[in-house]
Amino acid sequence: MNHDVVRALPRDLYLAAGARAASILCNVVAVTALLLAFHDRGTGAWAVAALLAAGALPIVLLAPVAGLVVDRFDSRSVLVVSSLWQAAACALLGFVDQPQVVLALAAVNACGTAVTNPIFLALISVMVPSGQLASANSVQQVAVTIATMVGPAVGGMVTGLTGGPRVPLMLDAVVFVMIAGMSMLIGTRRQPAPDQPRSNARAGIMMVFNDRALTAVVALAVMLPLVVHLIYVAQVFLVRDTFGASALAFGLLQATQTVGLLVGAVLASQLNTVRRIVLGTPLAAAVMSVAIAMVGLVGSLPATFVLYAVAGVCMSLVSVTMGTMLLLRIPEPAMGRVTASVTGIHRTAGLVAYGIGGLIVGLLRPEAVYLLSGTAALGIVLVLAPVFRRALALI
Repeated sequence: MNHDVVRALPRDLYLAAGARAASILCNVVAVTALLLAFHDRGTGAWAVAALLAAGALPIVLLAPVAGLVVDRFDSRSVLVVSSLWQAAACALLGFVDQPQVVLALAAVNACGTAVTNPIFLALISVMVPSGQLASANSVQQVAVTIATMVGPAVGGMVTGLTGGPRVPLMLDAVVFVMIAGMSMLIGTRRQPAPDQPRSNARAGIMMVFNDRALTAVVALAVMLPLVVHLIYVAQVFLVRDTFGASALAFGLLQATQTVGLLVGAVLASQLNTVRRIVLGTPLAAAVMSVAIAMVGLVGSLPATFVLYAVAGVCMSLVSVTMGTMLLLRIPEPAMGRVTASVTGIHRTAGLVAYGIGGLIVGLLRPEAVYLLSGTAALGIVLVLAPVFRRALALI
């Protein structure tokens, strides 16, 4: 990332990136604490799966509504209200034990996330000029990746030291209140234009299909999780059963991929034009696909670490450049509706993949799952190659 460009980015961008990272950190800490609590109470695998679903489904189901909220209301008000909403949900979670109530409150908390995710991305489009959108998006994604990487360790440590989920959840509530305060300091605000027609959520997402280059990039980014996320179900069996490695090795493998994601988010700042994105995104996806397939062929844990790092870099490039492409091609007044809808579709693909993975992992060896996943991902890249070629010809 160009250091001169980074220094030239506005203060509001760093405030927003910090607020988004803090919000992600709180959510990861909360999920980690609740997962540990469910395990210790012996609630069973279905309760754990339901907890993960409670954190994801509202983001999927409320995507159209969240997008409309982001586009029709003042951004500062939305950020403050959603942060206080999540603070209240976390505070209540600290005082309940019944699994059904915990699941309901976890879903309530996720309703706030459904709004904050698109609004932080949408704010970038009014904070910086178009020439700095890629760098600004990379800064925010780096902050999110760091928060995602640190969150499980913080959640596990605080839960372990305090003997339960109450303290980490109450700390989350305090941090969410602080995020509301940080939101008040962000000078840049998105406000709907008085004469802006109030189109619906469907009209917003249709903008993706009116732009060939944007269609190609978004289609690739949302289709890949359908097959790539299969490996997240198989990876624990690969490390523990196939390689006979320790739990520490499993954790280090996750950390390796996260470091790759971080590097990819930094490199994505160089894909700062539509032409570079249309050229670079399918290339990154192809390299990622080959790396995943190779995991199933090499039969070596050290080689798997290297391949995970490569796959992480490329995975991040595909994800971050999709956000940059949205910022470059979607009209600012519709940014909330489009980003919320695309995020919802992306999350849906991941949830479907987890379900498919649960079936496939019971039938195939872990190595075969990686080979299948990587090959299918490469197939998606090849199927979409003509779409990218036609888009490139129009640039």
